Amino acid sequence: MQMTQPLSRAILFIEEFRKIDPDISAPVALVLLHIARKPGITNRELGKLLGMAKSTTSRHIAFLSKELGKGLITYSEDLQDRRYKVIKLTPEGERVVRSLLHFIGDEGA
Repeated sequence: MQMTQPLSRAILFIEEFRKIDPDISAPVALVLLHIARKPGITNRELGKLLGMAKSTTSRHIAFLSKELGKGLITYSEDLQDRRYKVIKLTPEGERVVRSLLHFIGDEGA
């Protein structure tokens, strides 16, 4: 069974997430990756996409946010519906995502 290289990259990927916070949860990591994949996604879209309650989604956004947490995302009111937030990566968030992609062998992203 020759899985050493892919497993090593997976371990490095997870360890890079742990640099954000040693206790980061998989759902928080997924939130960050979905925001990276779709800049400008709303908290409502994220919640639906991940099957999370509104309060859970809000908590994860706060954890990652520039305003309240780790400084990896920023958000503003959705101009079409003020109940929602439009979410994007900060420059630090973009750096973290680029670093994560490096570990899975996607340097061009």
